[in-house]
Amino acid sequence: MDLKYQKYYDEFIKINGVEKEIILCIEEMSELTKALSKFLRYKGSEKENTIKDNIVEEIADVLNTCEQMQNIFGVDKVNAVREQKLKRYFEKSDK
Repeated sequence: MDLKYQKYYDEFIKINGVEKEIILCIEEMSELTKALSKFLRYKGSEKENTIKDNIVEEIADVLNTCEQMQNIFGVDKVNAVREQKLKRYFEKSDK
């Protein structure tokens, strides 16, 4: 988690509350899913560059809201589980 945004995440919780921040994360992930699906559907068409630009925006939204989820549910816990999962992945891929 990028700590330079911590003050914003804390302020968003004060303004919106945890429940609304969770809903926002769900909505942003859905928007990224939709944009990625459009990219696959329209790849090679005249819409591709516009869709790519939209994907970049949606990725930024998802990263921000996922960092907020880390803030809510525990940065250290999330980081520990991420590390375990990465190690497990590479252990499996070495076999």
